[in-house]
Amino acid sequence: MFRLVCGGAIAFASLSAAHAGIDLHGADCGLHSDYSMTVRPDALVFKRADGAPAEIVIADGTMRVDGDAVALNAADRQRVLGIEHGVRDVLPQVREIVQAAIQVTFDAVTEVSAAFARDAAAARASAERLARTAADIRRQVDANESLTAWTSADLDRVVDQAVGTLVAEVVGNVAGQAVSVALSGDEKAAAELKARADGIDSRVERIVEKRSREISMRADGLCPRLRTLARLGSELEVRPGGHRLQLARVD
Repeated sequence: MFRLVCGGAIAFASLSAAHAGIDLHGADCGLHSDYSMTVRPDALVFKRADGAPAEIVIADGTMRVDGDAVALNAADRQRVLGIEHGVRDVLPQVREIVQAAIQVTFDAVTEVSAAFARDAAAARASAERLARTAADIRRQVDANESLTAWTSADLDRVVDQAVGTLVAEVVGNVAGQAVSVALSGDEKAAAELKARADGIDSRVERIVEKRSREISMRADGLCPRLRTLARLGSELEVRPGGHRLQLARVD
């Protein structure tokens, strides 16, 4: 019985593979930044907690640094326009990748839930709850204006919060079924429950592995465009306070 219960829990723990290694913050592209970036309808806002400047705002070819307008030459104006347009162009694709990572995770959770549901009605109820939760998370992603808001750690946190209650429910279902089967002495039912527990890991792995590879490839495909944006930032000639701006670094 202990093995069956653990099997259900381990299957859920393995779901993080759906988005493990998909780093939308840029590290997989060799990019690093001390700033978080928010995409507002009228501007890009770069902020950091430590260091100066603390805030850089780019809007329609202009720049403000820590609240003060900065004069740009013609070349820098074209660079900041290129950064702003490039970010706005790539943001929808970043959102699509995040949505895909969330969807494959919820598909795998639904598979586990159905495998260990008490009956068909319970399986449908769990699937409906998961669909509502997934839709809510998708709305959160679409509403978020930050390009750097959805790292692997953020996805882990959101999904863990969303499915935590269901994990406990499913593990409880497995434990309850295992106890009932053990008390009944029904060898056929015991064998069927064991087969479900034995097969769930491989089913989840099949769901997750192929699609997570595809998602990672899509994320990697954005790297050239992100590196171009980082290069534009590194080529800025303006020196507010006598210091070179470094919006991002490329390894």
